[in-house]
Amino acid sequence: MMGTDLAVPVAIVHRLTQRDTALSYLPVSTLGTHSSSVGQIPRGVADYFWHEAARRRRLEQALLAVFRSWGYGDVIPPSFEYADTFGRRGSTELQSELCRFLDRDGSMLALRADMTIAVARLVGTRLHDWSMPQRFCYAGSVFRDVEPRAGQQREFGQAGIELIGSAAPEADAEVLALTAQALQAVGLRDFRIVLGQMQYFDGLLQALQLDADRQMQLQQAIDRNSEAELAAFLEASALPRLMYLAVLELPTLSGADVDTLLDRAAGICLNETMQAAVANLRAIFRVLAAHGILHLVSLDLTEIHNLGYYTGITFEVLAHGVGYRLASGGRYDNLVGSFGTPQPAVGAAFGLERLLLALDDGSAGVPAPVPVDVLVSGRADAECIELVNRARAAGLNVVFDLQQRSGEALWQLAQHQRIGCAVDYGEHAIWLWMSASDGNGKSGAASVGECSRDVLWQQLQRLALAKAARTMQGDMDLDEVTR
Repeated sequence: MMGTDLAVPVAIVHRLTQRDTALSYLPVSTLGTHSSSVGQIPRGVADYFWHEAARRRRLEQALLAVFRSWGYGDVIPPSFEYADTFGRRGSTELQSELCRFLDRDGSMLALRADMTIAVARLVGTRLHDWSMPQRFCYAGSVFRDVEPRAGQQREFGQAGIELIGSAAPEADAEVLALTAQALQAVGLRDFRIVLGQMQYFDGLLQALQLDADRQMQLQQAIDRNSEAELAAFLEASALPRLMYLAVLELPTLSGADVDTLLDRAAGICLNETMQAAVANLRAIFRVLAAHGILHLVSLDLTEIHNLGYYTGITFEVLAHGVGYRLASGGRYDNLVGSFGTPQPAVGAAFGLERLLLALDDGSAGVPAPVPVDVLVSGRADAECIELVNRARAAGLNVVFDLQQRSGEALWQLAQHQRIGCAVDYGEHAIWLWMSASDGNGKSGAASVGECSRDVLWQQLQRLALAKAARTMQGDMDLDEVTR
């Protein structure tokens, strides 16, 4: 939707930009061009190629493989939707971060800012007569008009799961256990899942009966973990003793001693809503114990997410030495119903770039091209191409030397590019060069010789089997998944 396909009058653009500062993406033909931007990319987006692109793809596929093993099916929402889809169902912050643009008919559209909202829209409008629960998984880009910094980009990859149609604590526990297993599967070790409960805080607000300004003051004090702001709130509120103690105690309800914390939380409940939240958490932790992941989970009743649609548990994943959350999620029982038939729901989302940073082994640098197993030169006739296709089908990465080098020049090129096998498929003879490491790219004396087509195929099969064995070993080593 570029160029003359989307012609927006300049006057309209002016009015929209004056009215809505989140209007970030308009056609080049409308806003003009800047010569300095030719060949450049905007701040907050990135090119991924060769090694880094492959690393991200492997991370996506590793996560999706775990999701699917739990029965979650793939879903691909559109890259853009009507802006109201995200704006009216998200937080004020999310609304301000939308990347908006105009449709041909003047409708305001927005790039996909949140996968959960998109899946909720799909279920609410198209799957209302399906049996529940339903499980979905996804991986793709989302877009936010934010100030770029480490761990925060304007376009970023997100993978995740949504379990829709069950309000049971077992559903919450399933999402938490699956989150832990997925993170372990991609090699993350030192992490914690910090679990909160929005219903507990909502119950506290119900009991306090604050006006909007006072409610915001309390929420900010809790969210910022500011003793000074909390003290100022309490001093100005003149609350009854039990309410005063409940507010004062709330910031202390965090840590790994879950049973003790829940007992303390139960002791300051002011209504049935807070009691139900504590009972829900107890039930979830019982199931998490059965999953064997209690050692990975902490409780924090000040954990308050800002997306605006959470109604029950919320959680985030933190790792040692990483200053931002790697994954987050929670329960959103009212979101699907805003699009159609109400359904309880819970989900989790993983930030791909953040995970890659957390998993970085320090080897990042100049990207390397895709690894090649065999370099082939010579005639490109049906016989040669058929053999090459068989090798590719067997699992080898094979490229043709389009400059048709031969002899020692071909092998020197292969060594320079760290290719362990080279084939000169000549008109009258076939020559094979192969490193002593059987194509593993390691140093060693090269075996060279003239061979028949059958012998060549036998050697290629050996290479394919050796590569498959290395791949299988790598799959067994979870740390290798994202390298």
